[in-house]
Amino acid sequence: MTPDVRIGSGVLNQLPEVLGQARRVLVVHGRRSFRAGPAAAAVAGLAADVRCYPGVRPNPALGQVREAVALAREYSPDVVVGIGGGSAMDVAKCVAVLTGCVDDPRSYLLGSSPIPDHRSGRLVQIPTIAGSGSELTSFATVYVGHRKLSLDHPSAQADHVLIDPDLASTVPVPTAAASALDAMAQAVESAWAVTATPESRGVAVRALETLTPVLGAATKRRTFTELGLRTELARGAALAGAAINTSRTTAAHALSYALTASYGIAHGAAVGLHLRWLIGHNARATAADTRHPDGPDALRRLIADLQRICLDGAGVPLETMIDRLLAMHGSDGFQIPHREWHEDLSGGRALNNPRLVGHEDVLSNTRKSAAVGGTGAIAHG
Repeated sequence: MTPDVRIGSGVLNQLPEVLGQARRVLVVHGRRSFRAGPAAAAVAGLAADVRCYPGVRPNPALGQVREAVALAREYSPDVVVGIGGGSAMDVAKCVAVLTGCVDDPRSYLLGSSPIPDHRSGRLVQIPTIAGSGSELTSFATVYVGHRKLSLDHPSAQADHVLIDPDLASTVPVPTAAASALDAMAQAVESAWAVTATPESRGVAVRALETLTPVLGAATKRRTFTELGLRTELARGAALAGAAINTSRTTAAHALSYALTASYGIAHGAAVGLHLRWLIGHNARATAADTRHPDGPDALRRLIADLQRICLDGAGVPLETMIDRLLAMHGSDGFQIPHREWHEDLSGGRALNNPRLVGHEDVLSNTRKSAAVGGTGAIAHG
């Protein structure tokens, strides 16, 4: 299923048209982003009967999904509307997919209960920040303690997506910078992913070409407030989301979840901290350790092309752009902890990386970053 995607200033006003004759609407939303912008007023003006699951927190826990699904099972909405950042999008997906199921949500997230091929209600996604691309993917992340679980199923794909850059006008700079890092990382990772197709790689390249001029301008001005920048950032993030929906992400994302769950680092910043060293790591692939289907030379050419895109669009290489966005976010001094990375590297995202990555690779590469004054120092002790 390919969603109907509408991008532009004011497209939020098309929500009543998208909802059509829906009688019962369940809105899953975040906290500040929902109340600070025009989304709350748009929801209040709907003619349908509306209920809300409010206050989705970042990195949603299983308990929140259980609560939201229980509300939906009682209410039986015709449409689920997700409004907010990536976490609100993810919870909305879980609600839309699992409302018609009978078992506890945990069993579906663990894969022990099969997910039906079709869902009964529709799903509308309205992001209030550009970066996660979650509005265009068919997977969601949920945490049980420090453990990451995933819902990954075609029925989690939205029917309609409304991307209105006006909704991001009040997003604080640190939050916007972390989300922009996530979008850039998704474009890069999708381009080099083992499971990329020629089509998804083309979309990923278009995403990076769209994003780099925006990120260059935003990091110079240290703000994302200008409407044109927000619009193009939203467009680039949406393209990156569409690309990873086919290719999925790679080791930078696999290694990021521990930093978010255990150390409270914002997701996009956590991804950026690892992406920075993985660019060079992947460029040094050999015939013995490459996973890329076209071999190490093709991988190096691809990474050189990605670097060229960033240089042409922003005037700096990818690593420098990551550093600038980390500084805007305020995590440029964060030290990647000395920990065991084996479990983080055992899943599908890490295996999707175009070069093998082991525990010692993480330690040695982040030590090198620390030695040259980069952002990836290791805290010992």
